Amino acid sequence: MKSLRIWIVVFAVLAAMPLAAQSRSVDIYGFATWVDPSGDSVFDAGGVDDARVEFDSAQGFGIAVNVFFSNRVSAEFAASVVEPDVVFRSDNPLFPLLTGGELEMIPITATLQYHFNPEGRIDPYVGLGAAYVLFDRVDGFRDVGGIDLDAIDFDDDVGLVVNAGLTFDITPSFAIYLDGKYVPVSTSATASFASGPGTSVDIDINPLILSAGVGFQF
Repeated sequence: MKSLRIWIVVFAVLAAMPLAAQSRSVDIYGFATWVDPSGDSVFDAGGVDDARVEFDSAQGFGIAVNVFFSNRVSAEFAASVVEPDVVFRSDNPLFPLLTGGELEMIPITATLQYHFNPEGRIDPYVGLGAAYVLFDRVDGFRDVGGIDLDAIDFDDDVGLVVNAGLTFDITPSFAIYLDGKYVPVSTSATASFASGPGTSVDIDINPLILSAGVGFQF
């Protein structure tokens, strides 16, 4: 349900952008994305042993709109969806890994970009902006070694975006899109156990978002 609401907003923005930008160029891109959440954190695992929460990298998809205010300055609005696996690693070496379900992660970014070669076929750029990252609940953990983890709830959060990439024009209206974003963001996560009280901790997610796709330039 959360994904549906986000994509309704994204497509509404896409529909409105060309009307709001009649006097300047607008690029629209669809892309595949690879996300590597580099953060982790430690939970008190219900009085058994401390345990570390880690995230596997994952592939997803997304869409972006880039509105140009001048030849060199633009604002990109992008959203993507990925579902990395969550791993619960006990500090006790006798306990194996506890693999849970997938964490639905939806990074929504707004980035101000500077383009170095806007009139050329290859246009590299850098950018800086903000991100709003939505997270979903993770459950489906298998009870291993006495760790009775039931689920982890993640709160949505905001953070900075550092951006770099390039576009490669195939025709005047069609291009290849290569983009990288780093989002140093943390979230408050609450672990609930089958027995005993839950525990909360701040987790650094810090996703690196690498995207490749194609787009149309208007």
